Amino acid sequence: MNIGLIGSIVGSVIGVAGGLYGAYRSYKAAKGSRERRFVIWASIACFVYVGSFLAVSFLFPQTRPMIFVPYAIILAAGIGYLNRQQSMIQRERQTR
Repeated sequence: MNIGLIGSIVGSVIGVAGGLYGAYRSYKAAKGSRERRFVIWASIACFVYVGSFLAVSFLFPQTRPMIFVPYAIILAAGIGYLNRQQSMIQRERQTR
């Protein structure tokens, strides 16, 4: 095994573990059942999106230059949208 392969495996494991830990902490911090359901749904959606990007970039290496910019834009916009939705759920819970 060369150092590049080891680094990619270790980096992937650390990345997945960090994502799972972040999802767990978000779930634990959620205050209501609606917010918990949303956190689960949003976490799954993010994992599927990032996983799909990685699958496409590895299965079709010729598309790598074309998909990085749309991936980053959609990811940033999606995270902003999900944060706004969660804030809305939190505000609705507080007004009850």
